[in-house]
Amino acid sequence: MKVKSKFRRPYINGRLVILLSAFIILILMLASPIRDLVAQRARIAALALQVQQSEKQVELLREIQAKWNDPNFVAAQARARLHYVMPGEIVFSVIGLDGQPEIITNAPAATAWAGEPLPPQPWYKNLYDSWLEADSGEELLDESETTAIRPNAPK
Repeated sequence: MKVKSKFRRPYINGRLVILLSAFIILILMLASPIRDLVAQRARIAALALQVQQSEKQVELLREIQAKWNDPNFVAAQARARLHYVMPGEIVFSVIGLDGQPEIITNAPAATAWAGEPLPPQPWYKNLYDSWLEADSGEELLDESETTAIRPNAPK
């Protein structure tokens, strides 16, 4: 006489084992190509973004090139950079307290990039500046935005 128990032993036959092994092998075979496909799509998206940025930069450079084709802009650059003057103009030189001509080194130069926004600071510089500002309770001045008119003037 057989005794029936509440707990039956799980019945695993050969077909189930073969089916599960084939399924696991199929998953392992498809894992690498799927990973490569996802990586390629991410790279394509990154390259598309890089192409967009390059196109914006090309457009900006074309605008700058167009500025240099304007004779008035070239004359303004010659005046600012090379200190050229037009015939009949009077030139003044500012003399410092020591009797030497003033040379302002940190004044923003009038270049092809004048009037365009400066590139952003790196994130760690912004973080450090905001930390110093919060710690001191007063707003910090950015040295690149300040211009010394007379660096050797008495205070």
